[in-house]
Amino acid sequence: MKRAWDAWVSLWDRTESPVALALVRIFVGVALLADLLRIAVLGIVGALYSAAPDGYAMPATDLARALVEHGLGPAIWVVAVIAAAGVALGVATRISCVALLLATAQLAHIAPDSDRGIHVAFRIVLAILALSQSHARWSIDAWLWARLGRPFPALVPAWPRYLLLLQLLWIYFSAGIQKAGAEWGPWGGFLAVANTATDPNYARFDPAWLEMFLPLTRVATAATLLFEVTAPLYLVWLYCAETADRPGRARAWINKLRLRWIWIGLGVAFHLGLAVTVSLGVFPWGMLALYPVLLRAR
Repeated sequence: MKRAWDAWVSLWDRTESPVALALVRIFVGVALLADLLRIAVLGIVGALYSAAPDGYAMPATDLARALVEHGLGPAIWVVAVIAAAGVALGVATRISCVALLLATAQLAHIAPDSDRGIHVAFRIVLAILALSQSHARWSIDAWLWARLGRPFPALVPAWPRYLLLLQLLWIYFSAGIQKAGAEWGPWGGFLAVANTATDPNYARFDPAWLEMFLPLTRVATAATLLFEVTAPLYLVWLYCAETADRPGRARAWINKLRLRWIWIGLGVAFHLGLAVTVSLGVFPWGMLALYPVLLRAR
């Protein structure tokens, strides 16, 4: 029991390079900034976050209702944009993470229909980043502190990356076990991907293109489901990679077959395929923004 407890404490007390956390911070900040600016490009900031008859906001809380009544919805959007830029650039990073979390949460209360699952995931990520040292590398904060003679340490606590890794795997696994529709299995012809790619609400191209590639979409459907439901196994494959110097036939075969990299490759292909064939906003890029946590930080 003592050995198990010591190993558990040692796991959460590890330090590592801040590169993975820094990449997640930058990618998440850029993804949210692009998502927010797209609203401005479409010219719907006022309509989305203002009350009728000028807009379509449907406040879900008393605070959101008060903000909308005073015309402050667009101002919250401006705060979110500034905070997203601060997260990406690493300016007052922890304050920027908290400000972006609160601003996007308030925008979700002002216009609930504009908030999606990826935005909820981002807010969890921002909370963890605010408690981490993701700004220890590739940030204006790191540059400034180095100029002041107080550089950040070369190694930072690893536990924030572990939490982000578990969050990412849980998103995939929970999505996989909820895919209970017949279209995801042989009885429905593995037509889920094809159905999505031809849905007029999401499709980027004329559905006629699927006639030639329908068999490929069936394979993609099965591969997507397999990828998601096997997400917890990534921890096993990662453990085998981390302990590659230890004996064990199963460990040797897992590392030789590169199962961890195959799983990561399936995820990248899955999200790039979504980005190309269907219009899901920031979702595919937002999920890929978290992929640095899958790497073995050193």
